[in-house]
Amino acid sequence: MTTTGPMSNIPVYDAAVAKSAGTISSIGTTAKDETQNFLKLLIAQIQNQDPMSPMDASTMTAQMSQLNMVTSMSNMNTSMTAMLNQMQSVDFMNQASLIGHSPAVAGNTISFDGASPVILGANTANPLSSAVATITNASGNVINSASLGALVAGMKNFAWDGTDASGNVVTAGTYNISIKGINTAGAEESVTAYIASPVAAVSKGTNGGSLLTLQDGRQINASTIQQWVN
Repeated sequence: MTTTGPMSNIPVYDAAVAKSAGTISSIGTTAKDETQNFLKLLIAQIQNQDPMSPMDASTMTAQMSQLNMVTSMSNMNTSMTAMLNQMQSVDFMNQASLIGHSPAVAGNTISFDGASPVILGANTANPLSSAVATITNASGNVINSASLGALVAGMKNFAWDGTDASGNVVTAGTYNISIKGINTAGAEESVTAYIASPVAAVSKGTNGGSLLTLQDGRQINASTIQQWVN
């Protein structure tokens, strides 16, 4: 807070007046506010410079250059944000065309509808001399198992038609799958199982990505999908 001094109307700081005012002016933090603050300071600096030793022109030029750089960076950030939002919108529209298609997603729970075969996958990091997929019910009882033979590193797809070991179709419900394999060194390895399900809906995620809701109830991020199947 300032008051007017007795000489030449020069503003001087008065602590008592500042304390009695009881208010603090806010300083903006946006690029526009910072630009205005800079210009005010520059004008005050010019107005209060010593006439016998004026401000160095090169210093003023450097200050103006810095101001222009900050403004340019702010404008660039605004443009990049708008471009990112546009790209995310286009990506979201593209993802909507995936409704009805089936991504294979890592998991161990199968939602069987009582009729349609379920497309599955076994993704192994190392070659395996043999592998077996085992399907169990909610009680942990083995429903069926299938030999997948030798596997190379990568994804191998297969299907479960919903039958048990006797060839009878099981009731609709939730089942579990586990895959074990033997590597070339003779040691047992667990294999990551993948389960495919059609996309039922597409929604926007909190980080700008797309979330896919599958018909079996799972909700996944589109960026985590490693394979699409028919």
